[in-house]
Amino acid sequence: MRAKNFSIIIVFFLVIQSVFLLPPAGRAMVIYKECETCHVLFPGLTGKNKGKNKDLRESLCVNCHSNASGDTIKLLGNFRIPVVNNTQEPAKPLAGGNFYYVAGLGERKGHNVHGISPTDMKFGMTPPGYDRANDPSSIGYNPAKPLTCAGSNGCHGDRNVENPFAAIMGSHHAEDNPIDGSTTAKSFRYLRITSSVKGVLGLEDEDWGQDATGLKHNEYSSTINNLCMSCHGNFHYKDKKGAWFRHPVGVPLPVKGEYAGYSSYNPDAPVGRADISGATSRSVKAGRDVVLCISCHMAHGSPYNSSLRWNFEEVFSGKGGRGACFICHTKK
Repeated sequence: MRAKNFSIIIVFFLVIQSVFLLPPAGRAMVIYKECETCHVLFPGLTGKNKGKNKDLRESLCVNCHSNASGDTIKLLGNFRIPVVNNTQEPAKPLAGGNFYYVAGLGERKGHNVHGISPTDMKFGMTPPGYDRANDPSSIGYNPAKPLTCAGSNGCHGDRNVENPFAAIMGSHHAEDNPIDGSTTAKSFRYLRITSSVKGVLGLEDEDWGQDATGLKHNEYSSTINNLCMSCHGNFHYKDKKGAWFRHPVGVPLPVKGEYAGYSSYNPDAPVGRADISGATSRSVKAGRDVVLCISCHMAHGSPYNSSLRWNFEEVFSGKGGRGACFICHTKK
């Protein structure tokens, strides 16, 4: 009887231990005894082969965040992994969209990341609107090489580091709270920009925006515009007379007129917050919350050209439309 009771106690202890070792929802930090979740699946990263398998290392991001089904959150061991590249149409795309569209529907549907989609036939490997003067990285974007997930030719990690794997290395192992932009791990979605520029700030939905609502969603700060400008610096600017060449970005929503009608947060048109230190908010504050690049575009990919959030060809003013541009331009 004592042996049986002792066995029960041991089993109970192991169960309790495993519960406390489970990562909090949305956390990306790898915890003790969970290393094998990734390192057994990708043996070229450890032991005698460490650093030798270049193809494996550079495809790790794509492999880990892809899924053969339409599910956009998958499990690896005890970890929930956000999926941004489905080989079937994603059932519920996450906040940044999905590379499924650019890989399967056309090169203009999103970012043409190496290993996912072919090179853009119009722009080649140079980001449209790229201006070296607006790129804070010490290396700069190399148009002779393709777009990658991370590194100097990518978005994630330290853009002062050319190699995508090295640029993001250690981030999944490091403490990632609070998100204050001080390190790659403590930058929103590991969007560090560079080691000398503060990373992107934000608050992350525990489901990465899979079922976003007016209250449950990612919260962005205007710092994400700085990241977009690193590669697309000439896309949104004023001419010498002070007129906007394209849609304004980085400016607060006007307090008066049609824009004041956007008062309840809509995840189909995110705005940037001046203060992200509090909880997620369902309200939009004109004169304070700002227009973002991602207010209109998806970071990874969408079903629409230019990675837009909506089909721009179907948006007409004066037709009593709802959604799309009319989320902000409420009286058009």
